[in-house]
Amino acid sequence: MLLELMSNGTLAELPPDNMPQGIAMPDESSVMLLLPHNKYLLSTGKGDWLYASDRGNEQPRNVFLYEDQGLSLMNDGARPTVLAAPTVNALRKELLSLTDPPGQYSSTVMMLKTFMRDHEIFQEYNDRIHELDEKTFNEAMKKDSVLYRAYWALRFALARGEFEAAGRLKAWLKAGPAVFKNPKNVMKIWFSLTDLPDKEALKELEALHFSRLELEHMAIQSMSPIVVYNPLSGWLLLGKFGRKNSPIFISWSYLNHDLYNELKQEKKLSVHDIILGLWGEYETQQAITERAKYKGADELQA
Repeated sequence: MLLELMSNGTLAELPPDNMPQGIAMPDESSVMLLLPHNKYLLSTGKGDWLYASDRGNEQPRNVFLYEDQGLSLMNDGARPTVLAAPTVNALRKELLSLTDPPGQYSSTVMMLKTFMRDHEIFQEYNDRIHELDEKTFNEAMKKDSVLYRAYWALRFALARGEFEAAGRLKAWLKAGPAVFKNPKNVMKIWFSLTDLPDKEALKELEALHFSRLELEHMAIQSMSPIVVYNPLSGWLLLGKFGRKNSPIFISWSYLNHDLYNELKQEKKLSVHDIILGLWGEYETQQAITERAKYKGADELQA
């Protein structure tokens, strides 16, 4: 894909015959952005971008584009070229749409089978799981949003090395994904590396009638999980994760009365499993959003 940076900061797609002399697009899928001063940015989706000149007398250098962050590109003897955050996000989006999603199909399916063995696709192949090709599995996911969400949440997590995500998906399946779609059931989850969540999360929690003092008291407790009930809104569950004596981060999970009663009283889940189940719901929602960024997303929607 060939793009040009317009004076107002937007990107315009150009036909291939507009390629300047001295520049060749790679054979593989790539995004190239033409810039002032005979410069360009090029990436093939391997994580970095090449900032180079079509004159061939300047040494190319690698630059990184980060979500929601602008980028200033230095030019010898001229003003830097500044890419605003929206422009950077647009470039990243274009590149991801040409890029296969991270992770491996085979290892994800093998692990998913261990806790979704009752699903019809795994029942059908059972001992022939090696014969379950990706195309067939994709067709099964189109018919089942739970399978779709579980697969992509697990695949992305394994690609990041987060093997403990399997436990969260198990808890999510045990809770019953349908319970989170019921409009009468309300949940929210926040995470913090420090004792308290960030300012926006604090505002949301205070709007749910949990005071800052109450949250501070929960955070300093050595035990986990911790449950606090407020009759005006519902239940707040705190979970600490990481090393036993030095947790890496804290999760704050809110459930209204209906959802808590259904999970705790009717489904008999422990508080720990409720926290993991809500976390699993959050991760599967995030996985849907993440998958939509990559190549082939339109062909896989469940």
